[in-house]
Amino acid sequence: MDEKSKKKLFSYMDDEDLNFTEDDRNRTFNKIRQRGQQKGSLFPEKIRRHLGPVLGSVVVIMLAIGILIPNLFANNDMNSQNAQQQTSRHKELSFSALLIGENPVTRRSDFTVLMTYNSQDNSINLVPISRDAYVDIYNAEGEIISKDKLTNAYAYNTAPIPVVKTVSNLFDMPIDYYATVQVKDFFKALGISEDEEQQETILKQEIGDVLQGLSFSQFQTLLTESETNIPNDVYSQFKAEQKTSEAIRVIEMEEGVEDKFIDGIYYTEIDPAVLESTKDRLQQHLGEEK
Repeated sequence: MDEKSKKKLFSYMDDEDLNFTEDDRNRTFNKIRQRGQQKGSLFPEKIRRHLGPVLGSVVVIMLAIGILIPNLFANNDMNSQNAQQQTSRHKELSFSALLIGENPVTRRSDFTVLMTYNSQDNSINLVPISRDAYVDIYNAEGEIISKDKLTNAYAYNTAPIPVVKTVSNLFDMPIDYYATVQVKDFFKALGISEDEEQQETILKQEIGDVLQGLSFSQFQTLLTESETNIPNDVYSQFKAEQKTSEAIRVIEMEEGVEDKFIDGIYYTEIDPAVLESTKDRLQQHLGEEK
């Protein structure tokens, strides 16, 4: 470029206004400072704005995993234990039931026998209960509706469940199932004649003696001919195991029963201590703790 041209160029630049104000300078320095901060930071500002919530979510997920995984293992252990318990119960069957002798004419129960069964020694306990026992009568909802003879519990409700609840409350223990059988079928299974007077004597005074001579197969016949809520699987296992033993024990409560009259009506009253000791024996037979 010649000397003349250089003079023209510088002359042109001298004529231009330089508009680089203080605000421009501040903005420039701010940009430089921000770039320096971004280079010194591990994450850009835009990423940093979202990083906090993301990290919070990750922490929550990790905590949830830490809580849930032990619970899952605990649930698996619990399910395994339940399965083992069910298998054990299936192999070692035990249950209680109430055998009710139904009289279709009077609509009362002519006899009531509480039973327990345990497959460990393949044995049955039978507890005959006086039909004249003075007890609280319950309905199906578990409410006391009267104080009367046990035989009338069936008459009040014309159904087995209230009778079960009545006896369950009398002994203060749960009863799993029931079986109702007509009195004529009961005597037929035992091979007892149809002499009504003889049968009445047995029902009133000698039911325990008759049960003493009851065999396992005869008891099986009674259940077969009864109306019962015993589940099929329980009944089938009970039926299969009955071939190995003929063990039936009768628990009498005669020593704890006293005669009494209320308004000229005959009743029997069972000593609470006898009820308690009988309950303990039945629970031990079922394999339950006191």
